[in-house]
Amino acid sequence: MKIPPKLPPIGARIIKSSVAVALCMVIYFLRTLLPIGNGIPFYSALAALWCLQPYSNSTKNNAGQRSIGTFIGAAYGLAFIVLLRFIGLTEPALVYLLASAMIIPVIYLTVVLNKRNASFFSCVVFLSIALTHSFDDDPYLFVFNRVLDTFIGIGVGLAVNNFHLPVKHDSDTLYVSGIDSVLIPDDHSANAFNKVELNRMIESRVRFTLSTVRTPAEVRSLMNGVALEYPLIVMDGAALYDLKKKEYLEIEYLSPQVCDTAETIIAENCMHSFVNTIYDSTLLIFYGELKNPAELDLFETHRHSSYRNYIHDSFRRFDEHEKVLYLTVLDENEKIDALKIRLCDELGENARITVTASEYEGYSYLKVFSPLASKERMLVKLKAHSGCEKVVTLGSIEGKYDVYIGDGGGNATVKKLKKLYRHDIYH
Repeated sequence: MKIPPKLPPIGARIIKSSVAVALCMVIYFLRTLLPIGNGIPFYSALAALWCLQPYSNSTKNNAGQRSIGTFIGAAYGLAFIVLLRFIGLTEPALVYLLASAMIIPVIYLTVVLNKRNASFFSCVVFLSIALTHSFDDDPYLFVFNRVLDTFIGIGVGLAVNNFHLPVKHDSDTLYVSGIDSVLIPDDHSANAFNKVELNRMIESRVRFTLSTVRTPAEVRSLMNGVALEYPLIVMDGAALYDLKKKEYLEIEYLSPQVCDTAETIIAENCMHSFVNTIYDSTLLIFYGELKNPAELDLFETHRHSSYRNYIHDSFRRFDEHEKVLYLTVLDENEKIDALKIRLCDELGENARITVTASEYEGYSYLKVFSPLASKERMLVKLKAHSGCEKVVTLGSIEGKYDVYIGDGGGNATVKKLKKLYRHDIYH
């Protein structure tokens, strides 16, 4: 039975949008009590909604675009009305044609001022003046109110978007979270919500990073749009990676002797291994003769991805410059179990062997790491690189992490993280 996707929650931005519109309406009714005109609340509401963005930087950027666009459009609108009065033009058809021609200088000015993003708003403001109020008895009052309406909306939008209850932020603790079944739920729903909330927390100076079995390229793809500031523990603890610098800070390589022995054992069992190596901070995946449908599908699915670099093993150097992080075998469960027993018997404590379920029914992944490659060991190095003494880990394996995520992850994880780092000062 297929589980239907979960509906996303009603987030803070939706609530803030409603509040901003309501405030614009309140301000409008207060303005009706003044003798200087009351404007049109529709324009205030539009400006407020435009300024309500997930992040403060985008809010300020949108407010700036709207302000510049309003000034340019209002200036041209005022000039248009003055021109009509000067030449005595009252024929609607000619007025509308002239307004259409005026769009050219309106947009051109935004180009000259290098404010192209404001051109749409400039045109909207200009046309709202030129097409609907050119024949009013007092169009100049409308121009004034049109500008005032917009700036009321911008002010309301900025105020509502930046409003936060007084809280304390834990800026001393480094929060380290898993990805699968932790940040990304089992059904992959509400991903956008999680990313927005994470960015808001990071923007408020919360120390946050990830620990995962995935490669840096996969993390970059899955967490695209999240402004991760701290190094990542990747490949199940085999490396520490800096996303901003795009370089490995710490690596635990598989020794050449252990690697050769493991590859020999895998070949003797008539199985194939993907050899994950690093050359000049670039992860390369060498492959040979693919032997089963699962690894054939895996290869064909990912070979053209910009996040994976597959190279045939005929190009391997097999010299002192080749540094192997780990070996990956994808095969039937029974074969993987037998291979693990033999590898453990012959390699002993010289390697760390892991077996995990795959996305292919009846198949599992087996990986061979250095015995020093573990999330726990790499977490110690992460603390040194980040300068954080206190670390809180979040994961989906009970008893292994400080905070257990047992509900499939996703929105609940983000909310739990917010509760961990944010404490109401009144409690």
